Amino acid sequence: MIGRILLTISMLAVISAAQAAWDVGGGLEDYRWTEYPEGFNGTPKETGMRSALFVNWTQEGDQGALFAWRAKLYGGTVNYDTFLISNGAPVSTKTDYGGAASEGQMLYRANLGAYKLDYLGGLGLDFWRRSIRNTGFNQIEDYAILFMRAGLRLAKSKREAGFHGECGFKYPVSTWEDAHLESMGYTSNPSLSPKGEISGYAELGYRINARLDVLGYYDSWRFGRSADVMATDTAGNAWLIHQPESSMDALGIKLLVSF
Repeated sequence: MIGRILLTISMLAVISAAQAAWDVGGGLEDYRWTEYPEGFNGTPKETGMRSALFVNWTQEGDQGALFAWRAKLYGGTVNYDTFLISNGAPVSTKTDYGGAASEGQMLYRANLGAYKLDYLGGLGLDFWRRSIRNTGFNQIEDYAILFMRAGLRLAKSKREAGFHGECGFKYPVSTWEDAHLESMGYTSNPSLSPKGEISGYAELGYRINARLDVLGYYDSWRFGRSADVMATDTAGNAWLIHQPESSMDALGIKLLVSF
């Protein structure tokens, strides 16, 4: 059912593309991932800069129901400060990121004159790989997050200079994590499902002219502790594995070129 909804939104996007305004650009974001493991005093953190490429289109219109599409490719290497579970000793390493997000949006536009107020809802998929560098091997974690978005957008005509903005909430309706447990000495690799929780986002931009737009943005994820899954090691011992409560925050800036 969800796949059909995404396909329908994509088909509507293609049909409407002739009347859509396109934006393409890039940016940098200050990234932070924090975990809150139970029973330990430490909080492992990843911090650093990531780069991103953006492709957007929005169906043009002064009012009524419209469609939009947002895509993002991102990646980079960040610092990872954690600790050894065995004795709590601090450990520092690097984590390599690579990911992509695609989202179809439906919005209702109210005409306020110089500005337009969009009531928007979106359905998207965010997929990323987290590769933690270890001595001799990398610990790889793959995430796939199906999410919904609800927000308000104060839109400005692309032919006019001025400020514009957006804010709202995201909610992961389905989460999937492959921790690649076989790379850590397990003979089984059950998938994990971090608990999806509501998080916020915001964006403030200034359109310089009909071609250039500069924006600052905040994005986030919030995940509760996943349920335990059972994995077996090479000695035949069974272990309960889970993903701890985690949070992501990113502050970024991007420059878009409009067509």
